[in-house]
Amino acid sequence: MDESASSVTPVVTVGPLNSGPVTTSTSSPVDSFKSQLISLLGIPAHLVTGSRDVSLPVAYQKFKAFLLACETLKGMVGNGTWTIRKPTQIELMELFVSKSFYHSHFRPNFTKVAEYPEMVKWLEGQLDVVAVDVWGFQRESYSFSDLKVWLENGGKWESDYDDDEEDKVMKRGKGKGRAKDLDKGKRKEKGKDLSKGKGKEKEKDLKKDHRKKQSKKTK
Repeated sequence: MDESASSVTPVVTVGPLNSGPVTTSTSSPVDSFKSQLISLLGIPAHLVTGSRDVSLPVAYQKFKAFLLACETLKGMVGNGTWTIRKPTQIELMELFVSKSFYHSHFRPNFTKVAEYPEMVKWLEGQLDVVAVDVWGFQRESYSFSDLKVWLENGGKWESDYDDDEEDKVMKRGKGKGRAKDLDKGKRKEKGKDLSKGKGKEKEKDLKKDHRKKQSKKTK
């Protein structure tokens, strides 16, 4: 036997004394819990929280998936098949989108589109629906701002701008414009009335001065 080989001492890396096996974790307990929720509730991976900058149809899918997840959780808890800690509604919500964005964009807009079947079809990606027929105008992509205006106009895209000045004043702005015009008109009329009043006062003052002068002459 080679003596040089027999004299080699193996190097062993150990943890602190009496600490047992050293293990490392690549994910936090929070991430692990989220992964369990996604798996148990059958949530599609592409709908899990990511960038807020997604198309309206994808955002609508997230909204519907959240509602479905709530119903699925309720059913599993009810029949005793839920095996881990029950998540809060906010924890479920934030699997898809932040709480603030859900309440500022998802909820106020998507709860209203149910009244417009054609918009629902477009959001769901049904092939027989043409975007321009639903929206009333053509655009490469549509935003939450567009949807908000469309809903406020009762499911129509009515604008008060020329083709060269797109995205200026919507129907909702017409009322404000008219109100401003009326306000200006009232202020002008009020100004006229005030000027009339001042004119009458001047006339009265002149008459008084004239009377005083006449009375002095007679004395």
